[in-house]
Parts: sequence; structure tokens; C-alpha cells
Amino acid sequence: MKTSTVWLGVFLLCVFGLGAQALELTTEIGQGADAYLSNDEQQSPNTNTGAEVRMRAWRVLANTRFKSAYIRFDLNNVLLGDPEQAVLKLAYTYIKGGASTITVYGVKDGPGDYWAENTITYNTALPFVPNPPTTLGNYELAEGQSVQLGTLASPEAQDLPLSVTTAPEDLPLKDFLNADTNGLVTFFFIGPNDEDELATKENQTYHAPTLILPDAIVVSRASDPVPAINTKVMAGQYTTLSWVNPEPNMAGGVVTCDVYFGDKEPNSLLPNYGLSLLEADVAGNLVAMPALDAYKTYYWCVDTYDTSRSPEYVQGKVWNFNTHNSAPVVDAGADQYVWVTKTVVDAASDADTSLRDSNPDGGNILMDVRGGAVDRVGYLRFDLSELSALGPGTLQNASLTLYKVAGSRNDAITNGRFSLHGLNNVPGNTPQNWSEAALTRNGAVIPGQEWNNTVPMTNAIANGWITDLDDGVAGISEVIANDVITVSGSALEAFLQSRINDGGLTTFIIANEDSNDRGYGIATKENPTPGLHPRLQLTYIIQGGGDGDAIVTLSGSYTDDGLPAGTETVKWTEVSRPEGADPVVFNPDDELETQVSLGTIGTYVFQLTVDDTDLAGDDTVQVYVGFNACDAAQHMPNYAANIADLNADCFVNLKDLAILAQQWLTCTSLQCP
Repeated sequence: MKTSTVWLGVFLLCVFGLGAQALELTTEIGQGADAYLSNDEQQSPNTNTGAEVRMRAWRVLANTRFKSAYIRFDLNNVLLGDPEQAVLKLAYTYIKGGASTITVYGVKDGPGDYWAENTITYNTALPFVPNPPTTLGNYELAEGQSVQLGTLASPEAQDLPLSVTTAPEDLPLKDFLNADTNGLVTFFFIGPNDEDELATKENQTYHAPTLILPDAIVVSRASDPVPAINTKVMAGQYTTLSWVNPEPNMAGGVVTCDVYFGDKEPNSLLPNYGLSLLEADVAGNLVAMPALDAYKTYYWCVDTYDTSRSPEYVQGKVWNFNTHNSAPVVDAGADQYVWVTKTVVDAASDADTSLRDSNPDGGNILMDVRGGAVDRVGYLRFDLSELSALGPGTLQNASLTLYKVAGSRNDAITNGRFSLHGLNNVPGNTPQNWSEAALTRNGAVIPGQEWNNTVPMTNAIANGWITDLDDGVAGISEVIANDVITVSGSALEAFLQSRINDGGLTTFIIANEDSNDRGYGIATKENPTPGLHPRLQLTYIIQGGGDGDAIVTLSGSYTDDGLPAGTETVKWTEVSRPEGADPVVFNPDDELETQVSLGTIGTYVFQLTVDDTDLAGDDTVQVYVGFNACDAAQHMPNYAANIADLNADCFVNLKDLAILAQQWLTCTSLQCP
């Protein structure tokens, strides 16, 4: 079983003083990391492999495969001494082909060392030109981001495990290691079309990638800088530079610091990396923040002196932060849940029956409509009471659709054999709340004065008991095609408006005014084919609701660092809209607050973008448009309905009570009374 690498002698060195020794530094230690990069169809350039137990170390097959091992070592607690004989030690977990020569590269000291193992990919590794423009199955090195160090001899395929150590003469590391200023060194490998694999620090059988330093000293340096490494600093955000000092080597030791600061890129060959002394002999762990300019990267380091250590001085590693421009931080506002002020109704009948004899015909799958000596009519009702509850409004686009189905007679249906009437709410008429389970032609519960057992219903029309909605009436369109009857027009809308104004229950009477005993069936709500049920469709616009669309105000905000100096621009755009909806028009589209008119039920997504002329930030907001306030509420996150709202219409009323009554005393126990 693999065990973690230990720095032998660390304890003794800390107690008895510093001394050079061979250190084996693995990718497990500190900010060490290992992964591999891919740019091919097998693993896309956005694939991260940081959690794998092996690295597919090197493979280059033009236009087909590219893979490269990518490893980092943490030198923050190491004084290098003379790294002339420094080597890499790698554990092979798989060797496919014969011996080969691998080219080893180092990432140049700087921002390319600060990669995260759990996110690094080919497209985010600084030494590589991303894909695109690099084509799949290939690689391209970014100019000035890496340095070729030497070669590694890959062995012939053989039994594993196998540990291989590089030769200093083939892979000289001295100059690369000495050039380090930030305490991190990154290596990557480019090889032929082999599929060798190396163990990572996650592997429990083989050792992790190791950097062996024959002449090195373990030290403790200042750590945990504030501002943190690679962070963006805004004007006035920090008034001090601070850090954590190392503990004294021995009890009674005193630690003091020299702080160096500057905006020139650090150079390991210059005294103090080329930085200027900011403050000397600091007894604590903070100094005042110097004046900062915009668009700069600042570098600083803290050298420590420990009176209980010999030698006392340890040079710090370089930290950095910047005052570069940041993209605006945008908030497009909270998601909204609104509803149209028009209600689009597509309703099935709530009662339908035939008048045949003294027996109720409710519950049948059709209404039996006949003419002549055996006149039979159909009674059909829709419940529009919810529209009445919305208040005054106007109707648009109303149509009634009925479907002829085979019945006791199956004669062809024509305009001459079909007539439609609306039942008015006048004394003596059948009440609008009639029951299909009780209404009969000549039994105990019979229609009111509007029906006298014969058609045409001329007398009822003349007396105003019914409204004639037949095809001969102005404002009525009656279309019969392929056994489908569609009635529409302004006269139908006027009748429906009168019923909505009077509570909403709306009854139609269907008659056959042909005198030759012909007949047909009209499907009811009980028909086993839902697509044949009677349908009433209309749009109801609440008074004062404009054209019925939801008028939504979008209100965004943003923060910016003021760089570059100037005026930021804002822009609203549409990301997505419900199917069938028209493109949205913003009024205006270049202000933080804008209005949109939304008329289609469903979810819209809008984006607010703020551009500071250099960088842009954006955020999205979602607007759900419901067909009414209840629908909008039910789409809100964490919506909780009232437990008594049995029909889920957001009202607790008699309709819920009717459902309760229908199920009253229903027992679901294993033993019921």
C-alpha cells in the first residue's frame, strides 16, 4: 500500500538548525497538483482529469489524439541550495509501446503556475493555444509561456510497477528551478504516439510524481497574504498589506520582517527580485498599503529573520495582486410571475343531455338530436363563472365546436338540420343550473317555457326566451365540414357576454329543424374520445386591461469598479420565449428599467448586459406569464396551495365543497363500516 511522502529530517532541522539534505517533494505536498490535458474527440479540450488515479502522460497523433501530463510542485517551504542534480521520479502504471524519448517543458514563472487541479483543461492551461483555434487532435504552444527543459527516456514495456528517474544531463532543471519566484513550478510532457500512463497523487498503489532535490533545506516562510494571490483589488478596498509570520524556530526566538513591493515583473536573478524595500524591521505582520494605480499588477514579498535560527534570514516568495479592470457585476432583478389581463378559455361542457322522454338522458356519450314528429333537442351548458368573477370585460374570438358521432340515427348533418339557440335567464325558463341527471322531455323535471316539444322554436325566439344563434342570423358563422360544426361571430359573442354579465352559466339548445325525422348524435363530455367533447373557446379581456397582455417592468442594477473611466452602456435582450410568441420589444432597450408587453402564456428569459467599453457583465431574469393570477402563483417556487382548495383554482368556495360532498363518507380503510 502506498504511503504519503515524508520530508525526512524536518523535525530535527527545526530543532537543531538548518542543514542541506536530499528532499523528495511530491505533488501531494502543499499546492502540488497533477492532471493531464486532452484535445481530441475522445476527451474534449474542456475535459478535466484532476481526480483520476493516472495521467495519460503523452500521446501525439496528428489530427487524432493529443494528451499531455501536467504536474506542479510546491517549493514554498524549500531553500533550493544548488539544484544541479535535481531530478524527476515518475511511477508508470501502464506502458504500451517501446522505448521513446519524451520532451519535458516547464511553464514560465508567473500566472501560469496558479492552475486549479479540479478545473484545469487544455483550453485553460496558459502554455497552450485553446481549441479553437487549435484543431482537434493537435496542440500549439503559446509564445513565451513555456520553456523546453530537456528529455525523459521512456522505457520498454515491462512488468509493473516501474519507477523511472530522469537523468540530470538529459533533463537539466537547475536554471528553471532557480528562476522560480512564486514557490510553484509546473512541468508538462510532449511525447510520440504512445499511451504511457503515470500515477497521480490519488493513486493508492504507486508513488506520486516526485521532484528530488539533492541539496535543499526545509524552511518556514511568511504565508497567507492579504490581498490573496492573483486577486483584483479595487480602490480603497485595502488599507494594509498583511500576512502570517512563521513561528520562531525555538522558544524565545523573535521574528521580524522586511517587506518589498513593486509593479515590475519579479526577476529571480536580481536582489530581492527587483522589488523595492517598502518597510524594514517589521515586528508584526502588516504594513500600510502603498498608493495604487489602475491597470497594474503589483508584486510583493516578505523576508523573515528569526533570532533562534541559523542562518536567521529566509527570503520570501513573491505574491501578487492587480488593479486591472473588472467586468461590471450585473443584477437583472428578481424573477417575476405575472398574468395576462385576458383569459383564454378552452373549456369542455360541464353538463350536456338530450330531451327524449320521461327518462333522464344525462351521462350518455351523445346527445340524440332529431327533427319531425319525434323532435329531440340537446341541452348543453358551459360554466363561465370564473370570467364573471374577474369583473367587467369584453369577448374576442369566441367559437363553439361540436362533433357529430354515430347514434340511434346517423343521418348527414347539414346547416338545414342544425340550429343553435342560447337560453336566456328569464322567469319561466329552465334555470341555468339545471341538472343533466334530472332534466327530461315530459317527466317530473321538465324544461321551462322555452321548449314546447316542437321545432322550429319560433315562439320562444319571439318572446325573448331564447336567442337565435342559427346560420340565418346576422353576426353568426355556422360552418359544417367533415362532421364538425363550428359556430362563431359577433352574435355568439354578444350572447356569451350577456351570460358572463349574469353569473356565467351558459346554456345552448341544439335542435334539428328538418321535419322528416332525420337525426344525428352530438358527442357529450362523457364520450370516451376526449377530442370529441363539446368545446367553447374565447378570449376575455378585463376592462381597463388594454389589449390583455401582461405589461411587465424589468428593473436591473449593476456595480462597477469605474475602470475605464467613462459611461457604461446597458442593453436588454431576449434569451428565450414561449413557443409561438412574437419577439419581445423593449421600451427602451438601453435603460436599466424597461417595459415589455407579454401576451403568450409561458416562460420568457431576458438578459441585461452592461459594458464598460472594455469588459461586459450580464445577468438573466425569468418572467412567467400565467393565464390568470392563480396559474402565475402556482408556478412560483415553493407555492403552497390551501389544503381546502380541492380543485386547485386558488379559491376555497362551493366548488370545493361539492367535491368534498361527492367524496363524503368514502372509505379507503382495509375495513370499512
